[in-house]
Amino acid sequence: MENLQAGTSTHQLLIEGRTAVQAFGDRDRIGQVLINLLTNAIKYSSKADMVVVCASKDEENAVVSVRDFGIGIAAAHHKQIFERFYQVTVPEEKTYSGLGMGLYICAEIIKRHHGRIWVESTKDHGSTFSFTLPLRAGKEGSFH
Repeated sequence: MENLQAGTSTHQLLIEGRTAVQAFGDRDRIGQVLINLLTNAIKYSSKADMVVVCASKDEENAVVSVRDFGIGIAAAHHKQIFERFYQVTVPEEKTYSGLGMGLYICAEIIKRHHGRIWVESTKDHGSTFSFTLPLRAGKEGSFH
């Protein structure tokens, strides 16, 4: 987050919540997921000035969420958003550049880590992308 914050003057990246757990995962690949979700949040919320990252846990998983205050995604697109080459296109809206691979790659990384990824969003009210990673049993440490 520090590197991305240094690279954007338009948005403040905030962290809400920290949890003292360790999760299984490849640091670089999970970093790739976070970078993609954060850069998407910035890209699709040009009229907002903040993106919020939340770290928490449930009984079996670390949970990370990235929330933006941008254009949002209509419910009709929620299931397909993680498919390869899928891009939300609405004729009357601005077209955003991209290949439609970023969220697909995120989903594959999380799936291979035995986690889950999903989106909660309403058109014109921002989006929250969340993912889980299995907790590392018996270990204490910081996940943030």
